[in-house]
Amino acid sequence: MRTAPRSRRYALSISALAAVCMLVVAGCTGQGTAASPSGGQGPVRGGNLNVAIPNDPGSLDFVAKPNLLAAHMGDMVFEKLFEVDKNYEARPMLVDTYERSEDGLTYTFTLRKDVTFHDGTPLTSKDVVASMKRWFTGHATGKLVAKQVDDVKAVDEHTVRFLLSKPRYGLIKELTTSSAAVYQAKSLEGVNANGLTTGQIVGTGPYRLKTWDVGQKIVFERYDKYASRSEEDWGGQAGAKHAYLDTVAYLVVSDEDALVNGLKAGRWDYAMPSNEKYDLLKADPSLTVATWSSGNVNFILPNRNPASIFSDVRARRGLNLILNKPELNAVGGGSKDITTLAGSFAMPANKGMLSTAGADRFQAHDPAEGKKLLEQAGLKPGQVLRIVTTKAYPQLSQWAVVIQQELQEVGVEAKIETYDFTAMLATTMTRPTEWDISMMMYNGSMTTPAQFALMQGFDEKGQAKIAAYDQAADDTEAKAAVDDLQAYIGDQLPGIAISQSNFYAAYTSRLHGYDNFYRIFWNAWITR
Repeated sequence: MRTAPRSRRYALSISALAAVCMLVVAGCTGQGTAASPSGGQGPVRGGNLNVAIPNDPGSLDFVAKPNLLAAHMGDMVFEKLFEVDKNYEARPMLVDTYERSEDGLTYTFTLRKDVTFHDGTPLTSKDVVASMKRWFTGHATGKLVAKQVDDVKAVDEHTVRFLLSKPRYGLIKELTTSSAAVYQAKSLEGVNANGLTTGQIVGTGPYRLKTWDVGQKIVFERYDKYASRSEEDWGGQAGAKHAYLDTVAYLVVSDEDALVNGLKAGRWDYAMPSNEKYDLLKADPSLTVATWSSGNVNFILPNRNPASIFSDVRARRGLNLILNKPELNAVGGGSKDITTLAGSFAMPANKGMLSTAGADRFQAHDPAEGKKLLEQAGLKPGQVLRIVTTKAYPQLSQWAVVIQQELQEVGVEAKIETYDFTAMLATTMTRPTEWDISMMMYNGSMTTPAQFALMQGFDEKGQAKIAAYDQAADDTEAKAAVDDLQAYIGDQLPGIAISQSNFYAAYTSRLHGYDNFYRIFWNAWITR
């Protein structure tokens, strides 16, 4: 295939790497892969895997109803043009080869021709175009990307072209996000704000939806006509996907004691309990307890609305000085294996977004000076700061209690208002005059600043720093932009980092080949 004039070609075909990358055992991603069955045998085909989940995701349509469970379970069914590998680098998935013009304004994607949806119809450029146009209008990240995309169109049945108004360094990485999944064009015709119906959950992934008993159980079954890529060593969500399991059943178990006891008793094979249960499960020799490379950034959210004192950066800086990060980290629960004092808004494995800039601000602790800054920002004697929290995630309510105590120790009154999780979010997002401080956990594995919700809608200087990343010409410029943005967050404090918590999973000895990357189970198998 000839290279187009004035363009740089990135050719990553299925066959080119097959001879080099084929391995005997699937799931070998260097991320703590479980051991093979006794006797050194390879993967075993068949059987059902039972996975405990804390609640029903409500939808697998991440554009309409984004949440962590929807992302993980949706990834079993839907795929994207690109996926992240074990190092959070973008790799082609539904794309075979692609070109980027020298001026960075045109991307041409050639789709793989062996891919079919679960109803047997082939993937075409029409499906990609419909999915992208919905992403551009229906999801926060897609809307940001759309500002620089003039058009996305089908060149032919297997070729899609993006036409940009200005270069966007992170575009390929942004196409790995769950919201950029590719759906059938016919399923998107007339879809409303509630998203895809159960009958429209039709993807190209290694598993397809079998049954959904809302609030109880969701079952996926192997898609026998799945066309896998051949790259066995990419790991993460990229490369080869082998559907060894007949079915994967996700069982809703909302009570955590029941979740742990059921895991120990073998009623389910896999679960993700809270941080407080880590040491208990780690001590059980019948279970494997392994951390993921991804996890949450834990932070305090000050209300920047003019109705709150924290609209003044001096108040945010004062609060940061009052907060005792080690104390907050300790009450959040969890072993030192999974919780780390760190001020970066990216997890260590996410090297493209990791930065230590602004670490001095994170480490600073001077309650007396913090009180002075609050007063300079306008805090009045007897003024009561309002902390909103939820018991749905115990560490959030625990942080609220510690924050209240630390404020009171310097003579600042604070009251705690506790809501269910949905009501807490509604309060922070839609009732800005009714709160001053909240707390949140944020996915630290986002691959570009545009996906960082904390910075969306922040001031013009913050938006300009995100734009500097988007306009980067190479990795060096992109890294400099990330450092600059992290330093700006440390200075302006739209959020005040507490710590980082790696996700972890606990599973029985029946499960093999699982590579500790999200709740996805292609390349995994069970022994009976």
